[in-house]
Amino acid sequence: MALCDDCFAEFLHPLVHESIEKNERFDAEYGGRDRWDWDSDLNILTFSGHGQPIVRIHCSIVGTTQGNRWQWSWGNRNLPDVAKRELEKVLEFGEANGFEKLTSAFLEADEYTGWEMTAIAVHILDAPGSYRFPTEHGFCYLAYREVEILVQETSSELEQ
Repeated sequence: MALCDDCFAEFLHPLVHESIEKNERFDAEYGGRDRWDWDSDLNILTFSGHGQPIVRIHCSIVGTTQGNRWQWSWGNRNLPDVAKRELEKVLEFGEANGFEKLTSAFLEADEYTGWEMTAIAVHILDAPGSYRFPTEHGFCYLAYREVEILVQETSSELEQ
């Protein structure tokens, strides 16, 4: 049985703010970046600044948007298991709490849906942040899993 839309909105709202705060903290620490690279074979996002890699982030794909559709990675048979690492926890949480938006592989989406669903995944997985990058037909949303520091300087030192 699905819970009411207002109940889901009450659940979602603070998680969006939590996710924004996590991304702001991440940006404050590693903000001197001017490039990103995605390695889809290893599920690694690398941020670089001033021509050198700053951080390497092992990620889980949360989901993708294409047009007005959202697809959870746990429901995407075209993705290898390593790409959707631990995303079944979101599905299980949705089943346990009656949140249909977390148990339906596809959702109608607007410009906010990807970030909202990613905020939920970031919370459930206790991820340190998230990222979105463009694809040929939409966007791919990531949850950070493990952050590997490649350059010890802080973002303020890199900007000097």
